[in-house]
Amino acid sequence: MRRLCGYYCLGLALSLGAFALGCGKRQPAVVCHVTYGGETKRLEFPATQSPYTVKPVDVAGRFAFKAIYLREPARARSISLYAYERTDAGDRLIQEGMYTPHLSLRADAGHGFTGRQLAYSRDQRELEYWCELSP
Repeated sequence: MRRLCGYYCLGLALSLGAFALGCGKRQPAVVCHVTYGGETKRLEFPATQSPYTVKPVDVAGRFAFKAIYLREPARARSISLYAYERTDAGDRLIQEGMYTPHLSLRADAGHGFTGRQLAYSRDQRELEYWCELSP
């Protein structure tokens, strides 16, 4: 009986240790550095299997930005980026990009896989961004 308890306790300790290590591991994400009016925000978008649930993040009330990072299934693996102009009538798409990991995720001189991107609203406001994969 004592030996059975020892094995049980050892198994429980190993399971808890493996669980703790798994919780500390960072999940893959796309990190975008978005600048408007001289202020830069670091936006993190974790991988998702539900692309339609990803909401755009407000940028100074003038723009909105979102990234959809699909990792599974492998045949659909991609990163889609969307920049919107905020208007009274709602968000208006001003720039869209799609990247596939096996073809286009090379880093570009300090500006991640997107390179430095500029998007403009109808009234010539400028949104700057670049994105990278988190390590």
